[in-house]
Amino acid sequence: MEIKKKSTILFLGDCITGADRDLNNPNDLGHGYVERINDAIKNYRIKVVNRGVDENRTINLLQQYEESVLAVKPDVVTIYIGMNDVWHHYSKGIETTNEEFENNFRSLLEKIKTDFNVPIIIIEPFIIDITPELTKMREELWQKVDIIRRLAREYAQEYIALDGSFASACIKHQPTFYSIDGVHPTEEGHKFIARRWLRNIIIED
Repeated sequence: MEIKKKSTILFLGDCITGADRDLNNPNDLGHGYVERINDAIKNYRIKVVNRGVDENRTINLLQQYEESVLAVKPDVVTIYIGMNDVWHHYSKGIETTNEEFENNFRSLLEKIKTDFNVPIIIIEPFIIDITPELTKMREELWQKVDIIRRLAREYAQEYIALDGSFASACIKHQPTFYSIDGVHPTEEGHKFIARRWLRNIIIED
């Protein structure tokens, strides 16, 4: 996908996207894959905006839409969401049904399409099976991933299938090289995500 110089690229998501960014500083990019993407493309005068927030689920992206999307006026939107819609079911007893998940995600995509009609890049959530608990959680995540893939075919210009990519990468490296707990990326995990994103885009000359 081609991105024009001087574009504003918005990243939406949870703590994997936010990566300890300072919520009081709208220009802070955090210390994860978004920061690494910015480092790779900043010479093209592209503005990168990170609105990832810890604990975010799909419903939260809808609730934050005005401040996180409308206020930014993006030229490209990257969405990386879905893990907490599963994780919170197990850690907090807060379930997001598949129907709710699809409705939330579709509503977000429709809003972006209606208000801006800009290219959308969707990043697929992943689990690296380090524990039996994560293997069980994967069953629910894959139901969400199936929904995300269907929505991507309708709305997205690029889809980054992280789960399979990490599975392939873990043949060469121990799973903990990319994630200590199977969900949150290590520094190498963030580098991997950034490379996968960058592989899908071209900056116009």
